[in-house]
Amino acid sequence: MKPLSSIQILRAVAAMGVLLFHACQWSGLDFAVGAAGVDLFFLISGFVLWLSAEHAAPSPGGFLTARAVRVAPLYWLWTGLVALMAWRWPGMLPVVNLDLRHGLLSLAFLPHLDPWGGPFPLLPSGWTLTYEVFFYLVFALALILPKDRRFQALAVMLTTAALVGFAYHRWYILLANPLLLEFLGGAALARCWLSGALARLGGRRTALTSLALGVLFLALQQIAGIQSDFWRPVLFGVPAAMILAGALKLDQGDHGLTPWTPVWRGVATGLAHLGDASYSLYLSQLPVVMAVLALTPAWPGPIRAAITVPLAVIVGLAGYTWIERPLTESLRRALAPAARLRTA
Repeated sequence: MKPLSSIQILRAVAAMGVLLFHACQWSGLDFAVGAAGVDLFFLISGFVLWLSAEHAAPSPGGFLTARAVRVAPLYWLWTGLVALMAWRWPGMLPVVNLDLRHGLLSLAFLPHLDPWGGPFPLLPSGWTLTYEVFFYLVFALALILPKDRRFQALAVMLTTAALVGFAYHRWYILLANPLLLEFLGGAALARCWLSGALARLGGRRTALTSLALGVLFLALQQIAGIQSDFWRPVLFGVPAAMILAGALKLDQGDHGLTPWTPVWRGVATGLAHLGDASYSLYLSQLPVVMAVLALTPAWPGPIRAAITVPLAVIVGLAGYTWIERPLTESLRRALAPAARLRTA
């Protein structure tokens, strides 16, 4: 059982949700619920990493190296490109501040307040990578332990970090808050997947109900205008977990999110490809959104947003095809001899 089809499609959905959120935000429109794509990304990250660790049994060092190769180079590249754009066209990227300390801390994935006092790196959407990198470090520590103690250790470390932020407000803003528990939720779903517990919780109808309720809860929040950073892990995290759980149950029934008609199968295939490119799309979308705004200041918001979304998708897919995939594959090939030597 490999939950690849649904995971790839949900990655595309998460990336498109965040893209729509940013495109609407910078065009004076409201699609706040699109930010829930980040929460879905965190859950997927916890799920995929736990699943891969169970199958591959990586060492802590090997795990961190693999994560660094996957995440860091492309992020550094886009951070450098954004800095270059902000230097060349100062008014185009108004949320980018060319401060040396800020830039170095951003490249190092270290949580800090930017020169304006916000918890954002030089590439603002990279704030989520600070959470991801912290999770990678905690996960690597858990890999030191025997398999039957790893989840408990992961739960203790993430819960402790989430609670510490309530005592130190600055830490809460930067990293130590309950958003970290979404990674744990993804890992818990992976354990349920592997043990078969998820498959025993009803059949296809249960899976579709979980998916529908997750989408409905998010839609109701958008309609009612409910927004709360403090309650985000509940308001966004719980529906995102229901969506992920429902999709995984469909996979266990050998249906996945792929389906019943040739047309939908084609759509699902396209979404899966977009899911492969979701990291490139996520990193590139905000610079595209801000650049379009700078070039079309007088355009009506809906028209600007309608143009921004497909343009950002094109840039994301191109970045994946011509930059991310070749770069990642080259680095993996370069590191492969060293990995084989360590194994020997």
